[in-house]
Amino acid sequence: MIADYFWKIIFLILLIIGLKFWLEWKDENNTYKNNITALTEILERPPSKNDRQSQRLVFQSIFHLSQIEKIKGKKFEIRSVINEIVEQISISPEETSLIADVLRENYNNAEEFGLFKNDESLEALEEGRATRIINGPWRGELLVVGHFISPDINDTVQFHFANRIILPKSVKAAMEFADITKDVRDRADRMRRAKVLDVGSCDSIIRQYNTIRELSTRN
Repeated sequence: MIADYFWKIIFLILLIIGLKFWLEWKDENNTYKNNITALTEILERPPSKNDRQSQRLVFQSIFHLSQIEKIKGKKFEIRSVINEIVEQISISPEETSLIADVLRENYNNAEEFGLFKNDESLEALEEGRATRIINGPWRGELLVVGHFISPDINDTVQFHFANRIILPKSVKAAMEFADITKDVRDRADRMRRAKVLDVGSCDSIIRQYNTIRELSTRN
């Protein structure tokens, strides 16, 4: 009799433990799917029509990646996340690679700035708002969304997700009036191959770069 009660108690305990793990797994799985869906919706949207909306989407994309990493842990890879999203939307391999690199750079910057260890910063990212930098030489400075290719150089992709990068406000101000560097030229060429930037705009940027380089060699 006592043995029967013992095994019934053991069975009940195991059942409760199993149910607890199943509910936790289900909750994590739902959270993962929700963040994948939200990130997918961001990436499949047409380019934003204004700067505020463009910045909001960039901040929110970083938040969704942070939630995905919490679930994936050491298995988290941005390229794997993008590959999963690409199965649901139709974009070229060139654009896939470009988007993955932009997300990776923004995510790494956010991590370096200490945003993922601060609840207020995470809340701001979730809501698509600017926040203060927590760590590093720019600590306390406002984090904003700048451009890989400044609108002063070419404004056709100023609101495109693939042209947005998070950075300290002072750095953004310095970059907006920078000359066309090799990085800008190479970025323009990548965007052209991904069909994000039109051929004419890309050629114009390359011509400007070549002109600046030629003039610098004369001096």
